[in-house]
Amino acid sequence: MAQQDACTLLDDDHNQVVRLFQQYKSAHQDNQKLLLARQICHELDVHTRIEEEIFYPAFRQAVGDEALVQESVHEHQEAKALIAKIEAASRPEDKVMLDLEDAILHHVNDEREKMFPQARKARNLDLFQLADQLQQRKAELMAAHPA
Repeated sequence: MAQQDACTLLDDDHNQVVRLFQQYKSAHQDNQKLLLARQICHELDVHTRIEEEIFYPAFRQAVGDEALVQESVHEHQEAKALIAKIEAASRPEDKVMLDLEDAILHHVNDEREKMFPQARKARNLDLFQLADQLQQRKAELMAAHPA
């Protein structure tokens, strides 16, 4: 497999979560929905952590768009509040899952339309080296807390 840049790696995560939301919406049994909801929350927890720990600081330093980073962090905080509600529930709550999906789709669109194009234009940002860091940290987080 050819090495991906950091934006492609993060967008692959986005696409995986979108697929999981589709599976959740087509699931009919509560136990299946609960497993998918937990997997979605876990994937999003790992994804937001690697963005906040690695990608956003590198983006901030290379591009200097502090407002865009702050907007993304704020969107993460909104998603984390919904994730906490989902994780605290004993059964799946479709309304909260739809709210989370809407928040994530908005965030994904912002990154695809605003952040990733700026990152790819930045001459002082090595997106391939950054992808290696993201992948390594993601592997650490997944191993520490398997879904």
